[in-house]
Amino acid sequence: MKEYKRCLDMVRIHLQDETVQLNNETLDKLVNNELQKSANEMDKSLIDLCLNALVAYRAYEAESKKNM
Repeated sequence: MKEYKRCLDMVRIHLQDETVQLNNETLDKLVNNELQKSANEMDKSLIDLCLNALVAYRAYEAESKKNM
């Protein structure tokens, strides 16, 4: 969970909005919105940060289920 929270903080810093509420659904929407743009307009850094956060959360979930 620590890695997921760190990744969310990185997304907030990138967005320059420390108060934005982020969850898996919001991260998915951010990625999808960027992917709808042309290659020269999309924010590849934002996509990378969101994907990193999603991967970190899924790893946390898998580890939690494994420890049950």
